[in-house]
Amino acid sequence: MFGRNKVKKTADNDNEIEDNELDTITHDSPQICLFDMGSSIVTSFKAASYNINEASLGKLVKVPNDRRDSQHFLKLNHNSPDNLHEHDIVVFDMDLSEKVDYDIKDMGHNNVTGKSTYALLSAFPEKIFNPIPYAIRAISNEINEILNKESIVIIFASNKEEVHYQEVEINSYENRISHSRDLSNTSFYSDFPHCYNKKGRKMKSPDIESKLTPLLLKYSNDSEYKLVFNHPTQWESNHKQVKDKNFVPLLVNNDGEIISFYHQVSKGAVLVFPCIEDKETFLLELFNNHLSEIFPSLFPFHGQFGWLDNGDYLLPGEAELVGKRESIEKCYLNDVDQNEKSILKLKEDFSFLRELISESGDKLVSSIEHYLRWLEFENVVNLDETNPDVLEEDIQVDCGDQFLVVEIKGIGGTSTDKDCSQVSKIRYRRAEQRNKFDVSGLYIVNHQRYMPPSTRKNPPFTENQIKDSVLDKRGLLTTYELYKAYFLIERGILSKCEVRERLFDYGLVELKPSNLISLGIPQEYFMSGTVAILNVKGEKIEKGMTLFIKKNGEYDKVKVISIKINDDVVDEASEGELGLKLDNPVKNNSEFFIRKM
Repeated sequence: MFGRNKVKKTADNDNEIEDNELDTITHDSPQICLFDMGSSIVTSFKAASYNINEASLGKLVKVPNDRRDSQHFLKLNHNSPDNLHEHDIVVFDMDLSEKVDYDIKDMGHNNVTGKSTYALLSAFPEKIFNPIPYAIRAISNEINEILNKESIVIIFASNKEEVHYQEVEINSYENRISHSRDLSNTSFYSDFPHCYNKKGRKMKSPDIESKLTPLLLKYSNDSEYKLVFNHPTQWESNHKQVKDKNFVPLLVNNDGEIISFYHQVSKGAVLVFPCIEDKETFLLELFNNHLSEIFPSLFPFHGQFGWLDNGDYLLPGEAELVGKRESIEKCYLNDVDQNEKSILKLKEDFSFLRELISESGDKLVSSIEHYLRWLEFENVVNLDETNPDVLEEDIQVDCGDQFLVVEIKGIGGTSTDKDCSQVSKIRYRRAEQRNKFDVSGLYIVNHQRYMPPSTRKNPPFTENQIKDSVLDKRGLLTTYELYKAYFLIERGILSKCEVRERLFDYGLVELKPSNLISLGIPQEYFMSGTVAILNVKGEKIEKGMTLFIKKNGEYDKVKVISIKINDDVVDEASEGELGLKLDNPVKNNSEFFIRKM
């Protein structure tokens, strides 16, 4: 059962001398088969003295079915031990999809006995042949046999795939299709629960937490689920259908759907997990510290004395500390849940900001309508809602002495000349109706909307488009400028009044602080950017004054806490090299401004 040290005898006596190299100890039990788990995991398990066999459900085959009449014969490329049914634990990784090229040599008929052989048909337009569902069917009887004894089947679940197979009989007279089958890659055992594809990353504990739930949550951060499962049901003696008590959810997603479970099947146990990113560390911790405690008879030589921490052999004061930790964990999970709910509420309340930089059509128009009302325009009319059949401007803003017509577009690219100038026709029409020349036109675009706004072409208008808009007395504006202006207003760098006035500008509309006078870029910074050395020429700086900062086109503001000239503290200065102590750190190469009212 145990490997022994190598020994050798000297020529002079019969004394046994230990070799410097020791055999790796491998425990007979449990006997484990790892399907497609990768060499690193296999090596780690062998180093931990586990008895490991490697196996594979096969690889995807790239088949050259390039023409309509193309067809190729294939054999399964899976491999598993002949005595798979004797294993105690089987682990499957369904998250792998390695591809290999089609090779006709794999169809070798050298070992055919009898008058015929069989293959699987791949025909146009199929380019990728998936043998895995067929391989699972081929070993499913052995999996059911394994589950009839005390055993564990572990599955890292990935996307559910169903494949239509055509079996071909090849004989000396003809090749004929003998059977057709539709098989799924989830048919591991007879009672595998109904499931469907759904992806996500947010995982949480079910209402009743299991022993394995904290371990799964520990490894959930960089992991993903790709399947959700229905809780199986069974009939009771009173002819009522109830949830199967042998099925225990281990993890659920934010919608409460099961994404991981324990299923007792006959005498065996099935554990289905999501796609854990760090499978190697997770599996070693699962086997050494958890399965060895839950299934001690399967792990007679492992567990790293886990029974010392199972709660039966406590140290003085340990019970109180364990209870305190459970309370901390519950508070933490509750806080995280409340935080997630607050984030969802925030996204709902400020959905108009997200839609500004992502949407098109009615949603984009509604978000800009919301924004204009937030700017405190008193009379904003969404014509898409009030008069949707008339193809005119999207929004009107009536300020009494000024009237603004707004044309809005959300597009995947940038604007054409026609897009930019469309609002001019509407502006002239409204001026005639009002018999006034107080009508301004504004074109607002959410351009390149599938890209992050900061990586888009900003501004997205050509030089001629901007020149023409000045001549036509209309404005050009991006929704990204509106989005950024919201936060400038919130930080007190811009006012709503300033932004309202800017929307009546001609040409390229830029929503940035006005009346700024540059003080230049500081020569040096100290104290992590909270002290700046600035040369000032004629512009008075006072203690308590607010300065504006510009870095990469983005604005911020800081407050002057104190001023030094030649190590002397002063309340104000307008000439010379000043040391300015600021209330917040400033990044290198930031330009400083003061504002003249």
